[in-house]
Amino acid sequence: METKAPNSNKLVEESYDKMAAEYLDWTLNTPSPRLEYLSTLLKHLPNASSSKILELGCGAGVPGTQFLSKSCSHVTGVDISSAQIALALEHVKSPNTKFIQSDMLALDFEKGEFDAVVGLYSILHLTKTDQVVVMEKIRGWLKPGGFFVGNFGLTGGEEMGTWIGGQEMFWGGWEKEEWLGALRSGGFEVLKGDVVKDVEDGRDVNFLWVLGKTKT
Repeated sequence: METKAPNSNKLVEESYDKMAAEYLDWTLNTPSPRLEYLSTLLKHLPNASSSKILELGCGAGVPGTQFLSKSCSHVTGVDISSAQIALALEHVKSPNTKFIQSDMLALDFEKGEFDAVVGLYSILHLTKTDQVVVMEKIRGWLKPGGFFVGNFGLTGGEEMGTWIGGQEMFWGGWEKEEWLGALRSGGFEVLKGDVVKDVEDGRDVNFLWVLGKTKT
């Protein structure tokens, strides 16, 4: 269903600002394979304790950023929502972790700066076109042989809906094989590409969870 919102990124920012506390509670009480996939990432990193990690869509910093900060030497958490960043600063005070409030499309890092990039429940809020742009950026930010962990919506289009706290939200997605093909043609070796069902408020929602590695 193609129902792109005008300035969808601004809508996502404002909605996450308004529902920051509710979203945190929802995140902590909704089962997700998030930590399982982050653990898998750490196992693949040659030296996790000295790795530099970028997390796109860090939210309130728990559980993802907090988990990464305990195992990696440098973690940068990014979120479009200032309210989410404020919560993250409260929850994660590790000196090896910093937070940036920014639209991920506006980020500018050095080529090959990171050992791994994480994008969980975040890239799927971009338009389909912008998702491809962000994946190109991620490939550039990763070192040769660097890793990406993320999940993607399988809506096969772009849609608006009402979500937590009655806030409007935007999602974009491809079909599984479209995503896997785009990742491979974009310079990633797909090590894992699994469709995993989340149960959100009694509804089954499928996501494509990916562990990828940049080709050397």
